[in-house]
Amino acid sequence: MPAAHLPSSRAHTPATAARADEGHALLGLEVLRFACAISVLLWHYNHFHVVGAAHQGFSVSAQPLYGLLKPFYEAGWLGVQVFWALSGFIFFWKYARPVQSGQVNAWRFAVLRFSRLYPLHLLTLLAVALMAWWYRSQHGADYVYQFNDWPHFALQLFLASDWPGRSEWSFNGPIWSVSIEVLVYALFFALCRLGVTRWWQVLGLIGLAGAVYASKRTEHPIVLCVFFFYLGALTHLAHEAMQRVGAGLQRGLAAGMVALLAAGTAVTAWGLLRPMFYTALLAPLAILLLLRWVRPTSPSVSGFIATLGNTTYASYLLHFPLQLLVANLSGAQPERLPLASPAWLLGYLGLTFGLAVLTYRGLEVPAQAWLRARLLGGKPAPGITAPARPSRPRG
Repeated sequence: MPAAHLPSSRAHTPATAARADEGHALLGLEVLRFACAISVLLWHYNHFHVVGAAHQGFSVSAQPLYGLLKPFYEAGWLGVQVFWALSGFIFFWKYARPVQSGQVNAWRFAVLRFSRLYPLHLLTLLAVALMAWWYRSQHGADYVYQFNDWPHFALQLFLASDWPGRSEWSFNGPIWSVSIEVLVYALFFALCRLGVTRWWQVLGLIGLAGAVYASKRTEHPIVLCVFFFYLGALTHLAHEAMQRVGAGLQRGLAAGMVALLAAGTAVTAWGLLRPMFYTALLAPLAILLLLRWVRPTSPSVSGFIATLGNTTYASYLLHFPLQLLVANLSGAQPERLPLASPAWLLGYLGLTFGLAVLTYRGLEVPAQAWLRARLLGGKPAPGITAPARPSRPRG
Protein backbone atom coordinates (compact mmCIF):
# COMPACT_ATOMS: atom_id res chain seq x y z
CA MET A 1 0.00 0.00 0.00
CA PRO A 2 1.36 3.38 -0.84
CA ALA A 3 2.57 6.23 1.22
CA ALA A 4 3.50 9.59 -0.26
CA HIS A 5 6.90 9.32 -1.84
CA LEU A 6 9.92 11.07 -0.43
CA PRO A 7 11.30 13.87 -2.60
CA SER A 8 14.06 13.34 -5.13
CA SER A 9 17.62 13.71 -3.90
CA ARG A 10 18.40 16.12 -6.75
CA ALA A 11 18.42 19.73 -5.59
CA HIS A 12 19.11 22.99 -7.38
CA THR A 13 18.22 25.66 -4.80
CA PRO A 14 18.74 26.04 -1.04
CA ALA A 15 15.04 25.32 -0.45
CA THR A 16 14.99 22.15 -2.52
CA ALA A 17 18.31 21.14 -1.00
CA ALA A 18 16.77 21.38 2.45
CA ARG A 19 13.85 19.23 1.37
CA ALA A 20 16.19 16.69 -0.23
CA ASP A 21 18.31 16.54 2.92
CA GLU A 22 15.25 15.69 4.98
CA GLY A 23 14.13 13.17 2.37
CA HIS A 24 17.56 11.56 2.65
CA ALA A 25 17.19 11.47 6.43
CA LEU A 26 13.85 9.66 6.05
CA LEU A 27 15.26 6.71 4.13
CA GLY A 28 14.56 4.54 7.15
CA LEU A 29 10.89 4.76 6.19
CA GLU A 30 11.69 3.20 2.81
CA VAL A 31 13.33 0.26 4.56
CA LEU A 32 10.22 -0.27 6.66
CA ARG A 33 7.93 0.07 3.65
CA PHE A 34 9.90 -2.64 1.86
CA ALA A 35 9.74 -4.90 4.93
CA CYS A 36 5.96 -4.45 5.03
CA ALA A 37 5.70 -5.39 1.36
CA ILE A 38 7.73 -8.55 2.01
CA SER A 39 5.45 -9.32 4.95
CA VAL A 40 2.30 -9.15 2.81
CA LEU A 41 3.82 -11.19 -0.02
CA LEU A 42 4.84 -13.94 2.40
CA TRP A 43 1.41 -13.90 4.06
CA HIS A 44 -0.16 -14.45 0.64
CA TYR A 45 2.28 -17.19 -0.38
CA ASN A 46 -0.44 -19.67 0.63
CA HIS A 47 -2.45 -18.56 -2.41
CA PHE A 48 -0.32 -20.84 -4.56
CA HIS A 49 -2.01 -23.79 -2.80
CA VAL A 50 -5.55 -22.58 -3.55
CA VAL A 51 -7.86 -24.27 -6.04
CA GLY A 52 -11.01 -22.20 -6.40
CA ALA A 53 -11.59 -20.92 -2.87
CA ALA A 54 -10.03 -23.81 -0.94
CA HIS A 55 -6.47 -24.85 -0.14
CA GLN A 56 -5.20 -28.13 -1.54
CA GLY A 57 -2.55 -30.02 0.42
CA PHE A 58 -1.58 -26.96 2.39
CA SER A 59 0.28 -26.78 5.69
CA VAL A 60 1.49 -23.49 7.08
CA SER A 61 4.60 -25.08 8.57
CA ALA A 62 5.48 -26.77 5.26
CA GLN A 63 6.07 -23.46 3.51
CA PRO A 64 9.70 -22.79 2.53
CA LEU A 65 12.06 -21.48 5.22
CA TYR A 66 9.22 -21.64 7.73
CA GLY A 67 11.52 -21.66 10.76
CA LEU A 68 13.06 -18.39 9.63
CA LEU A 69 9.93 -16.72 8.26
CA LYS A 70 7.30 -17.98 10.69
CA PRO A 71 6.12 -14.53 11.90
CA PHE A 72 5.46 -13.46 8.31
CA TYR A 73 3.66 -16.65 7.31
CA GLU A 74 1.42 -16.52 10.38
CA ALA A 75 0.86 -12.79 10.88
CA GLY A 76 2.17 -11.08 7.76
CA TRP A 77 -1.19 -9.42 7.19
CA LEU A 78 -0.24 -6.95 9.91
CA GLY A 79 2.12 -5.33 7.44
CA VAL A 80 -0.95 -3.47 6.19
CA GLN A 81 -1.41 -1.75 9.55
CA VAL A 82 2.23 -0.66 9.54
CA PHE A 83 1.72 0.69 6.02
CA TRP A 84 -1.13 2.80 7.37
CA ALA A 85 1.10 4.15 10.13
CA LEU A 86 3.80 5.01 7.59
CA SER A 87 1.21 6.90 5.56
CA GLY A 88 0.19 8.90 8.60
CA PHE A 89 3.81 9.82 9.31
CA ILE A 90 4.54 10.87 5.74
CA PHE A 91 1.28 12.74 5.22
CA PHE A 92 1.83 14.81 8.36
CA TRP A 93 5.39 15.54 7.28
CA LYS A 94 4.49 16.31 3.68
CA TYR A 95 0.98 17.78 3.67
CA ALA A 96 -0.34 18.82 7.10
CA ARG A 97 0.97 22.37 7.13
CA PRO A 98 0.43 23.11 3.41
CA VAL A 99 -3.16 21.84 3.66
CA GLN A 100 -3.86 23.72 6.88
CA SER A 101 -2.50 26.97 5.41
CA GLY A 102 -4.42 26.57 2.16
CA GLN A 103 -1.28 26.15 0.04
CA VAL A 104 -2.68 22.77 -1.08
CA ASN A 105 -6.40 22.95 -1.87
CA ALA A 106 -8.80 20.02 -2.15
CA TRP A 107 -8.45 19.67 -5.91
CA ARG A 108 -4.64 19.62 -5.84
CA PHE A 109 -4.62 17.16 -2.95
CA ALA A 110 -7.08 14.86 -4.74
CA VAL A 111 -5.11 14.98 -7.99
CA LEU A 112 -1.84 14.23 -6.23
CA ARG A 113 -3.34 11.13 -4.62
CA PHE A 114 -5.35 10.02 -7.67
CA SER A 115 -2.33 10.26 -9.98
CA ARG A 116 -0.28 8.23 -7.52
CA LEU A 117 -2.78 5.44 -6.94
CA TYR A 118 -5.14 5.03 -9.85
CA PRO A 119 -3.12 4.20 -13.00
CA LEU A 120 -1.62 0.99 -11.62
CA HIS A 121 -4.87 0.10 -9.86
CA LEU A 122 -6.78 0.33 -13.14
CA LEU A 123 -4.18 -1.72 -15.02
CA THR A 124 -4.10 -4.52 -12.46
CA LEU A 125 -7.89 -4.52 -12.09
CA LEU A 126 -8.35 -5.08 -15.83
CA ALA A 127 -5.61 -7.72 -15.91
CA VAL A 128 -7.16 -9.62 -13.00
CA ALA A 129 -10.66 -9.37 -14.49
CA LEU A 130 -9.40 -10.93 -17.71
CA MET A 131 -7.45 -13.69 -15.96
CA ALA A 132 -10.33 -14.36 -13.54
CA TRP A 133 -12.61 -14.95 -16.54
CA TRP A 134 -9.95 -17.31 -17.97
CA TYR A 135 -9.70 -19.22 -14.69
CA ARG A 136 -13.48 -19.49 -14.27
CA SER A 137 -13.95 -20.67 -17.86
CA GLN A 138 -11.48 -23.50 -17.19
CA HIS A 139 -12.51 -24.54 -13.69
CA GLY A 140 -16.02 -23.23 -13.10
CA ALA A 141 -14.97 -21.30 -10.01
CA ASP A 142 -13.15 -18.13 -9.01
CA TYR A 143 -9.63 -18.10 -7.65
CA VAL A 144 -9.16 -16.99 -4.00
CA TYR A 145 -11.44 -13.92 -4.15
CA GLN A 146 -15.02 -14.92 -4.86
CA PHE A 147 -17.03 -11.74 -5.47
CA ASN A 148 -16.01 -11.16 -9.08
CA ASP A 149 -19.26 -9.76 -10.45
CA TRP A 150 -20.30 -6.48 -12.07
CA PRO A 151 -21.36 -4.66 -8.87
CA HIS A 152 -18.02 -5.42 -7.26
CA PHE A 153 -16.19 -4.47 -10.45
CA ALA A 154 -17.92 -1.08 -10.32
CA LEU A 155 -16.80 -0.62 -6.72
CA GLN A 156 -13.25 -1.58 -7.71
CA LEU A 157 -13.35 0.82 -10.65
CA PHE A 158 -14.04 3.72 -8.27
CA LEU A 159 -11.41 2.51 -5.78
CA ALA A 160 -14.24 1.84 -3.34
CA SER A 161 -14.14 -1.94 -3.03
CA ASP A 162 -14.31 -2.06 0.77
CA TRP A 163 -16.25 1.08 1.54
CA PRO A 164 -19.33 -1.00 2.46
CA GLY A 165 -17.20 -2.75 5.10
CA ARG A 166 -18.53 -6.22 4.27
CA SER A 167 -15.18 -7.94 3.55
CA GLU A 168 -16.46 -9.10 0.17
CA TRP A 169 -13.05 -9.28 -1.45
CA SER A 170 -13.03 -9.23 -5.22
CA PHE A 171 -10.73 -9.15 -8.24
CA ASN A 172 -7.33 -7.82 -7.11
CA GLY A 173 -8.15 -8.31 -3.43
CA PRO A 174 -5.17 -6.52 -1.84
CA ILE A 175 -6.51 -3.18 -3.07
CA TRP A 176 -8.99 -3.34 -0.18
CA SER A 177 -6.58 -1.57 2.16
CA VAL A 178 -5.98 1.24 -0.33
CA SER A 179 -9.73 1.72 -0.79
CA ILE A 180 -10.04 2.25 2.96
CA GLU A 181 -7.00 4.48 3.14
CA VAL A 182 -8.40 6.92 0.56
CA LEU A 183 -11.32 7.54 2.95
CA VAL A 184 -8.82 8.41 5.66
CA TYR A 185 -7.02 10.73 3.23
CA ALA A 186 -10.28 12.66 2.89
CA LEU A 187 -10.68 12.75 6.68
CA PHE A 188 -7.08 13.90 7.05
CA PHE A 189 -7.61 16.75 4.59
CA ALA A 190 -10.81 17.91 6.28
CA LEU A 191 -9.30 17.80 9.77
CA CYS A 192 -6.15 19.61 8.66
CA ARG A 193 -8.27 22.41 7.20
CA LEU A 194 -10.00 22.61 10.59
CA GLY A 195 -6.62 22.88 12.30
CA VAL A 196 -6.64 19.40 13.88
CA THR A 197 -2.87 18.89 13.77
CA ARG A 198 -1.71 19.35 17.38
CA TRP A 199 -0.38 16.41 19.35
CA TRP A 200 -3.23 16.31 21.83
CA GLN A 201 -5.80 16.38 19.03
CA VAL A 202 -4.02 13.55 17.24
CA LEU A 203 -3.83 11.60 20.49
CA GLY A 204 -7.57 12.10 20.95
CA LEU A 205 -8.28 10.67 17.49
CA ILE A 206 -6.12 7.65 18.28
CA GLY A 207 -7.94 7.13 21.57
CA LEU A 208 -11.34 7.46 19.94
CA ALA A 209 -10.54 4.96 17.19
CA GLY A 210 -9.01 2.59 19.74
CA ALA A 211 -12.09 2.77 21.94
CA VAL A 212 -14.40 2.04 19.00
CA TYR A 213 -12.23 -0.91 17.97
CA ALA A 214 -12.16 -2.31 21.51
CA SER A 215 -15.93 -1.93 21.88
CA LYS A 216 -16.47 -4.17 18.83
CA ARG A 217 -19.48 -2.07 17.86
CA THR A 218 -18.32 -2.10 14.26
CA GLU A 219 -15.89 -4.19 12.27
CA HIS A 220 -15.50 -1.63 9.52
CA PRO A 221 -11.77 -1.46 8.68
CA ILE A 222 -11.75 2.33 8.62
CA VAL A 223 -11.56 2.27 12.42
CA LEU A 224 -8.20 0.53 12.45
CA CYS A 225 -7.01 2.61 9.52
CA VAL A 226 -7.74 5.84 11.42
CA PHE A 227 -6.03 4.43 14.50
CA PHE A 228 -2.80 3.49 12.71
CA PHE A 229 -2.75 6.48 10.36
CA TYR A 230 -2.90 8.90 13.28
CA LEU A 231 -0.51 6.75 15.28
CA GLY A 232 1.92 7.42 12.44
CA ALA A 233 1.05 11.11 12.62
CA LEU A 234 1.81 11.16 16.34
CA THR A 235 5.09 9.38 15.61
CA HIS A 236 5.97 12.19 13.22
CA LEU A 237 5.30 14.78 15.91
CA ALA A 238 7.46 12.77 18.32
CA HIS A 239 10.22 12.61 15.71
CA GLU A 240 10.09 16.39 15.28
CA ALA A 241 10.38 16.85 19.04
CA MET A 242 13.31 14.44 19.26
CA GLN A 243 15.25 16.44 16.67
CA ARG A 244 15.33 19.42 19.02
CA VAL A 245 16.88 17.70 22.02
CA GLY A 246 20.54 17.02 22.65
CA ALA A 247 22.44 14.09 21.17
CA GLY A 248 22.86 12.45 24.56
CA LEU A 249 19.14 12.50 25.28
CA GLN A 250 18.45 11.17 21.79
CA ARG A 251 20.75 8.20 22.46
CA GLY A 252 19.01 7.55 25.76
CA LEU A 253 15.59 7.65 24.14
CA ALA A 254 16.76 5.27 21.41
CA ALA A 255 18.09 2.83 24.01
CA GLY A 256 14.78 2.97 25.84
CA MET A 257 12.89 2.27 22.62
CA VAL A 258 15.08 -0.73 21.86
CA ALA A 259 14.44 -2.12 25.35
CA LEU A 260 10.69 -1.53 25.02
CA LEU A 261 10.60 -3.19 21.62
CA ALA A 262 12.56 -6.19 22.90
CA ALA A 263 10.23 -6.55 25.87
CA GLY A 264 7.15 -6.28 23.65
CA THR A 265 8.55 -8.88 21.28
CA ALA A 266 9.23 -11.30 24.12
CA VAL A 267 5.78 -10.81 25.68
CA THR A 268 4.14 -11.35 22.29
CA ALA A 269 6.20 -14.49 21.66
CA TRP A 270 4.96 -15.85 25.01
CA GLY A 271 1.39 -15.26 23.87
CA LEU A 272 0.67 -12.54 26.43
CA LEU A 273 0.13 -9.71 23.93
CA ARG A 274 -2.15 -9.87 20.91
CA PRO A 275 -0.39 -9.40 17.56
CA MET A 276 -2.49 -6.31 16.75
CA PHE A 277 -1.41 -4.62 19.98
CA TYR A 278 2.19 -5.60 19.30
CA THR A 279 1.91 -3.98 15.87
CA ALA A 280 0.68 -0.77 17.53
CA LEU A 281 3.86 -0.87 19.63
CA LEU A 282 6.14 -1.96 16.81
CA ALA A 283 5.10 0.59 14.19
CA PRO A 284 6.09 3.83 15.98
CA LEU A 285 9.20 2.35 17.58
CA ALA A 286 10.42 0.84 14.31
CA ILE A 287 9.80 4.13 12.49
CA LEU A 288 11.75 6.19 15.05
CA LEU A 289 14.63 3.73 15.33
CA LEU A 290 15.03 3.24 11.59
CA LEU A 291 14.98 7.00 11.06
CA ARG A 292 17.88 7.19 13.49
CA TRP A 293 19.84 4.20 12.19
CA VAL A 294 19.38 4.35 8.41
CA ARG A 295 21.56 7.30 7.42
CA PRO A 296 23.73 6.02 4.54
CA THR A 297 26.54 8.25 3.34
CA SER A 298 26.94 6.46 0.02
CA PRO A 299 24.77 7.83 -2.81
CA SER A 300 24.55 4.35 -4.34
CA VAL A 301 23.25 2.86 -1.09
CA SER A 302 20.76 5.70 -0.73
CA GLY A 303 19.58 5.14 -4.28
CA PHE A 304 19.21 1.41 -3.69
CA ILE A 305 17.12 1.98 -0.56
CA ALA A 306 14.95 4.50 -2.40
CA THR A 307 14.42 1.95 -5.18
CA LEU A 308 13.28 -0.63 -2.62
CA GLY A 309 10.75 1.85 -1.28
CA ASN A 310 9.53 2.70 -4.75
CA THR A 311 8.63 -0.95 -5.41
CA THR A 312 6.16 -1.26 -2.55
CA TYR A 313 2.94 -0.12 -4.21
CA ALA A 314 3.61 -2.01 -7.42
CA SER A 315 4.62 -5.19 -5.58
CA TYR A 316 1.46 -4.92 -3.48
CA LEU A 317 -0.78 -4.74 -6.56
CA LEU A 318 1.20 -7.08 -8.82
CA HIS A 319 1.70 -10.13 -6.63
CA PHE A 320 -1.86 -11.44 -6.82
CA PRO A 321 -2.12 -11.08 -10.62
CA LEU A 322 1.12 -13.06 -10.85
CA GLN A 323 -0.31 -15.77 -8.62
CA LEU A 324 -3.49 -15.90 -10.69
CA LEU A 325 -1.40 -16.20 -13.86
CA VAL A 326 0.54 -19.11 -12.34
CA ALA A 327 -2.74 -20.78 -11.33
CA ASN A 328 -4.01 -20.47 -14.89
CA LEU A 329 -0.81 -21.73 -16.47
CA SER A 330 -0.54 -24.69 -14.07
CA GLY A 331 -4.10 -25.78 -14.75
CA ALA A 332 -5.06 -25.08 -11.13
CA GLN A 333 -2.89 -27.99 -10.02
CA PRO A 334 -0.65 -26.68 -7.23
CA GLU A 335 0.82 -30.16 -6.74
CA ARG A 336 2.69 -29.62 -10.01
CA LEU A 337 4.57 -26.67 -8.51
CA PRO A 338 7.65 -26.89 -6.23
CA LEU A 339 5.96 -24.76 -3.59
CA ALA A 340 8.04 -26.10 -0.69
CA SER A 341 11.26 -25.07 -2.42
CA PRO A 342 13.12 -21.98 -1.18
CA ALA A 343 14.12 -21.40 -4.80
CA TRP A 344 10.45 -21.07 -5.80
CA LEU A 345 9.81 -18.64 -2.95
CA LEU A 346 12.83 -16.53 -3.87
CA GLY A 347 11.81 -16.62 -7.52
CA TYR A 348 8.31 -15.41 -6.59
CA LEU A 349 9.72 -12.54 -4.54
CA GLY A 350 12.41 -11.67 -7.07
CA LEU A 351 10.01 -11.67 -10.01
CA THR A 352 7.45 -9.58 -8.14
CA PHE A 353 9.91 -6.92 -7.07
CA GLY A 354 11.72 -6.95 -10.42
CA LEU A 355 8.45 -6.28 -12.22
CA ALA A 356 7.63 -3.67 -9.59
CA VAL A 357 10.80 -1.72 -10.44
CA LEU A 358 9.97 -1.79 -14.14
CA THR A 359 6.35 -0.85 -13.45
CA TYR A 360 7.32 2.07 -11.24
CA ARG A 361 9.70 3.49 -13.82
CA GLY A 362 7.75 2.62 -16.94
CA LEU A 363 4.15 3.23 -15.83
CA GLU A 364 3.73 4.86 -12.43
CA VAL A 365 6.12 7.78 -12.84
CA PRO A 366 5.12 8.69 -16.44
CA ALA A 367 1.39 8.31 -15.75
CA GLN A 368 1.69 10.36 -12.58
CA ALA A 369 3.50 13.16 -14.39
CA TRP A 370 1.04 13.11 -17.31
CA LEU A 371 -2.03 13.28 -15.09
CA ARG A 372 -0.63 16.01 -12.87
CA ALA A 373 0.44 18.14 -15.83
CA ARG A 374 -3.08 18.05 -17.26
CA LEU A 375 -5.23 18.07 -14.17
CA LEU A 376 -3.27 20.79 -12.39
CA GLY A 377 -3.54 23.34 -15.17
CA GLY A 378 -0.42 22.33 -17.07
CA LYS A 379 1.81 23.20 -14.14
CA PRO A 380 4.05 20.51 -12.62
CA ALA A 381 3.04 19.56 -9.12
CA PRO A 382 5.71 20.87 -6.76
CA GLY A 383 7.14 18.76 -4.00
CA ILE A 384 5.25 19.83 -0.88
CA THR A 385 7.29 19.29 2.23
CA ALA A 386 7.64 20.69 5.67
CA PRO A 387 10.73 22.75 6.52
CA ALA A 388 13.81 20.63 7.13
CA ARG A 389 14.28 22.08 10.62
CA PRO A 390 10.85 23.14 11.91
CA SER A 391 11.05 25.93 14.48
CA ARG A 392 8.22 24.59 16.60
CA PRO A 393 6.16 21.43 16.98
CA ARG A 394 2.61 21.24 15.66
CA GLY A 395 1.10 21.79 19.03
